[in-house]
Amino acid sequence: MKRHSAALALLVVCVVPFVANAAPPILQAEKSDTATLAPIAAHWVFVQTAPSGMTIYDGDKGKIVGSVPVNDFLGNVALAPDLKRIYVAQTMWSEGTHGTRLDPLDVYDEHTLNLEREIMLPPRALTVFKSENFTVSADGRFAYVFNMRPATSVTVVDLAAGKVQQSVDIPGCGLTYPWRQGGFSSLCGDGSLLDVAIGKDGKAAISHVKPFFDANEDPVFESSPDDVKSGQAFFISYTGKVYPAQLGPGSKVGAAWSLQEAAGQPAATTGVQALAWRPGGVQVAAYYRPGRRLFVLMHTGTHWTQKVPGTEVWVFDTVKHTLLKRIPLEKPAKGIAVSQDAAPQLYTVSGSGDLAILDARSGKPLKTAKFDGGGPLVIAPSF
Repeated sequence: MKRHSAALALLVVCVVPFVANAAPPILQAEKSDTATLAPIAAHWVFVQTAPSGMTIYDGDKGKIVGSVPVNDFLGNVALAPDLKRIYVAQTMWSEGTHGTRLDPLDVYDEHTLNLEREIMLPPRALTVFKSENFTVSADGRFAYVFNMRPATSVTVVDLAAGKVQQSVDIPGCGLTYPWRQGGFSSLCGDGSLLDVAIGKDGKAAISHVKPFFDANEDPVFESSPDDVKSGQAFFISYTGKVYPAQLGPGSKVGAAWSLQEAAGQPAATTGVQALAWRPGGVQVAAYYRPGRRLFVLMHTGTHWTQKVPGTEVWVFDTVKHTLLKRIPLEKPAKGIAVSQDAAPQLYTVSGSGDLAILDARSGKPLKTAKFDGGGPLVIAPSF
């Protein structure tokens, strides 16, 4: 025992002088860097997380990769067709809730999420997150911003030049559904479409498509899917009628077909006590271009229950007008989107911000995530 104590004392004597004479550590100067994102991928999804903005979520890895600031519930977000820019139309006041009003269109870089520039807009319509309030043309040249001042109009923004090009009056109509090229359409209160063609000279030419739905008894959802790359739109009514439309100069609306009849059930009626499966939610449907599939949030209810969340997703063949699959949801959803790749993912968002990711082909649940303060708007990139 004494030999061990002596050895330990000798070790301390030997070590202490070495430590005492050691040179102080050299501290490295801190280096500032900025993380950058990879290019936007097919399974990245943009989820409304008001009041902070839009959160970018990687559906394959199951993690958040970034976020874009959006002012409260009043901002609108759109992606550039080449996915190299993220656009946010915002509104703010110099004193928070009052003072001088500013309506900037903010342009963010996809890799750094840095604000590149602001394009000042005239006052725009303030109706919370709504995709159809703010859209971008298929070629990425123009942005279309819906206004109410108090008459309805659309501000056409030249994104390359970074300035407002013109304002187009659309009396009695609202929202914007971009064409594959050269303009946009708006829905009108008489059940018709208004077409706005933007010529190469920048001038707007307006024409009307005859009424095709009953705006008083059976309106169509504002969030009906519009595929800008094909010009194909599917206007879905509250009872479940689907009006296929090819948007463009002289837009053509095809014969309506019924979601319920496609599922082998009687078509829903406008009776306030007529219980049936009906479309419902805030962002009610999504279109999968490669397979020409329509994904619709459905619930059981009577007429005028169009805002009730969907308890199932019904998948339709838009060519044959047949039901392909019914996908039950673990939580009722108010928003829906689908990726556009060969292995598509289906995204549903509840009113409380729960994101569910499913295999769009089988309906199998893949991942879930929760976003505090999340809302029903969800955007899947269009490739």
